[in-house]
Amino acid sequence: MFKLLSSPITNQKAKKNLELKVHTYFLSLAHSDTSGYNVCPNANKVTINEQNPKKSNCSFVCVAKNGNGNFPNVKKSRINKTIRFFEDRENFLEDLVFDVFKAVNYSIKKGFEPTFRLNAYSDIKFENIKIKKYDSTIFELFPFITFYDYSKLANRKTLFNYELTYSHYGLDEVTKEQINQGYNVAMVFNKNRTEDLPKMFNNQIVIDGDKTDLRTLKNDGQNVIVGLRAKMSKKNMNYELTKKDGLKFLVKSEVN
Repeated sequence: MFKLLSSPITNQKAKKNLELKVHTYFLSLAHSDTSGYNVCPNANKVTINEQNPKKSNCSFVCVAKNGNGNFPNVKKSRINKTIRFFEDRENFLEDLVFDVFKAVNYSIKKGFEPTFRLNAYSDIKFENIKIKKYDSTIFELFPFITFYDYSKLANRKTLFNYELTYSHYGLDEVTKEQINQGYNVAMVFNKNRTEDLPKMFNNQIVIDGDKTDLRTLKNDGQNVIVGLRAKMSKKNMNYELTKKDGLKFLVKSEVN
């Protein structure tokens, strides 16, 4: 149906938004530097086992490897799209515009609100990328459509229709700064799929970010912690929490 975007009906994360009468279309690039191009500047590169203490180790347990991400054809598709983004960018962006236009029409006909996540497993500043054919960013071309993403890049300035949730990855002072500036902040807690998240963390309200994928102010509210459960084994959780070197993207909290 689409050249670059995934269907909101088949994508497992996007399906969580259906009960909200929202269609979410994902652009899923190959995570970290698995395509030969690094799409997550604040995360360690997995192909060279990078261990920069100022970067996050989230790449090594990235959710991109779960579910459909285990299938070779899915991996190949994501890698091919990522290579196109870096080596054939203008044609890639024009295909993206066409996909968004097509998706908006499809969702409206079905009675759903169309939304888009361009960084499903990447962290690219699309707000800085102009599409030459239109001399506009993707957000400027679709000003009445909501785009949203998680990002480890702090203090990004975007248009009102591109909503960002800052992803905590261990830089506590930066996280505090983002909270003080009114950003919502996502935190991965040391809880598995069956365990409850805390209701408060450091005097901030925690909402359950696993119930839906829709990271917008309309859905989440403002100045909240978006709690996420760790999609990893208890062994890996303990390793992440107790390691002596590097940043810890996992947050330890007892339910309260």
